[in-house]
Amino acid sequence: MGKVIFGALVGAFGGAFSGALLGLAESVLVTTTSAAAEEYWLFLFAVLAYGLVCALIGLGAAVFWQMIRRGKAGNFEISQFAAGLAFLPPALFVTRYHVAKRIFNEQLGFGTASGLIAHVLILLGVLVAALLIVGLVRFLFRRIGSAGPAVGFAVALGIALVIGAVAGSAGEEAPQRTARGDSSRPNVILIVADTLRADVFTERAEQAPDGGFAALRRDGVTFANAQAQASWTRPSVASILTSQYPNSHGAVHKMDFMSNRILTLAESLKEAGYWTAGVTTNINVAPIFNLSQGFGEFSYLEPSFYFGATDSAAKLVIYKSLRTLRERFFAERVFYEHFYQDADVVNARVREWLGEKPPEPFFLFLHYMDPHDPYFEIPYNGRGVARVTNPSPPSERVDELRALYLQGIRYLDEQLAGLFETLEGAGVYDDSVIMFTADHGEEFYEHQGWWHGTTLYQEQLHVPLVMKVAGNQGGGTVRSDPARSIDIGPSIAGLTGVRAPSSFQGVDVLQGIVNEPLIAEEDLEGNRLFSIRDGDWKLIVANPGNPRGLEPIELYNLADDPKEQQNLAGAWPDKVADLKAKLESMLPSGTL
Repeated sequence: MGKVIFGALVGAFGGAFSGALLGLAESVLVTTTSAAAEEYWLFLFAVLAYGLVCALIGLGAAVFWQMIRRGKAGNFEISQFAAGLAFLPPALFVTRYHVAKRIFNEQLGFGTASGLIAHVLILLGVLVAALLIVGLVRFLFRRIGSAGPAVGFAVALGIALVIGAVAGSAGEEAPQRTARGDSSRPNVILIVADTLRADVFTERAEQAPDGGFAALRRDGVTFANAQAQASWTRPSVASILTSQYPNSHGAVHKMDFMSNRILTLAESLKEAGYWTAGVTTNINVAPIFNLSQGFGEFSYLEPSFYFGATDSAAKLVIYKSLRTLRERFFAERVFYEHFYQDADVVNARVREWLGEKPPEPFFLFLHYMDPHDPYFEIPYNGRGVARVTNPSPPSERVDELRALYLQGIRYLDEQLAGLFETLEGAGVYDDSVIMFTADHGEEFYEHQGWWHGTTLYQEQLHVPLVMKVAGNQGGGTVRSDPARSIDIGPSIAGLTGVRAPSSFQGVDVLQGIVNEPLIAEEDLEGNRLFSIRDGDWKLIVANPGNPRGLEPIELYNLADDPKEQQNLAGAWPDKVADLKAKLESMLPSGTL
């Protein structure tokens, strides 16, 4: 009996060793294909998490092999069999995940020749890796004996500990704030509300005159026809911060991070003498994706990650999988802190920051997450509806989910009112430029779908945009001409007297108008989409066979059909051809 138990332990450590190697390999891949992280505890998390999962598989493999061998298997063969078998399932899953995300942009299936070849190559690659690990276990066993796999796991664990403790910039000194700009220039505060529809913003502002939305409309210039350049966070926020279309800044897919070659609004203002600071709580704007580029200080208010993970570990497949399992099957109640930090936490950080007397002029970027799913019942009581657990709710839940969404909107509106009181108390509200917008909207089954990121209809592209000029000049003005997310940067440059970089693709809409069609782009979860709006006409082009089931060509007259319910592509072929030609002329050659 003792021999069987010891053999099972040998198998478990053989699995743990192979899992640790898989964890180290994925950690290297993640860190070398991402912007610099603030910490590197993903190595430790990966070794422990994959080690534990593979140890359990290895334990089962050892017992299975002993049964096959009728109790005659030696520890030497058990360790090799367990290490190889424990490695295969998670390695296949992890490898396919990264290949699908990084190479096939989430369109890796078995139905095409390229997809079939990719799966065969993945299988062969993982089998070769498994054989190499078996060979390494054999080497350790011959050199050290039965403790070889355990020693190998301990070494991997030690490596992970050293990397986590030494690497990264978590121990860097606080930024040295120095004022060197023209103090006559106004402070600039750019506020992005995640997932806030333009129509909901307007309705709330009219219903709650004491709220933050209403204050913005009273004191600023409202652009009633503003459009985002993408319908999910990373490409849209990157467009706001760079004044570039997604096809130019390149932060388009889930694995993408913004290149250092892109010149940001923060860098331009910093060069002109502004102190630049940012506060966000959206993981898609975390420093690891480099949207913090150009900020002298950047506070990422990360969520309370499950299982002891950190921000860097959240990019690992093992964390994503464990989190999904927990949310779908073991979370009876849902709390915001596991997804983001709410507006009260963001405001507390702003109060702290202002209390530290930052140099002026300053540029402060604030990103609020409250309208985003999960939609919470407020005051918080644990009830919430999240996309991760409800990817495709039935249509009968429209009223329920929209009502919960509106509770988040109300909460944000109230918190913004508190933010503005804080700014007034600090003496910086009236004389500051305040830009307010959203990165995208949200869908509530208007087109038989939910959430955002997979269509380019108006409920996802039409966003609020209010520009409050220093001294509140022009307050209460509402403009009906179009504006875009990429116009925010040039407009800030115009208001501060800072020269807009030549790379900016937007215009200063406070000094002129947008005289070209509005375009948007999306490439998410296998849906590759482009839209162009010219006057009242809007064309949407989608990749054939897209997972969302969208028509390849859709044409709408927004004056007659603002909700985009009647596709006129078949009846207006000349208009389709005209808009498609204009769209092609505004995109890089070969894009469409």
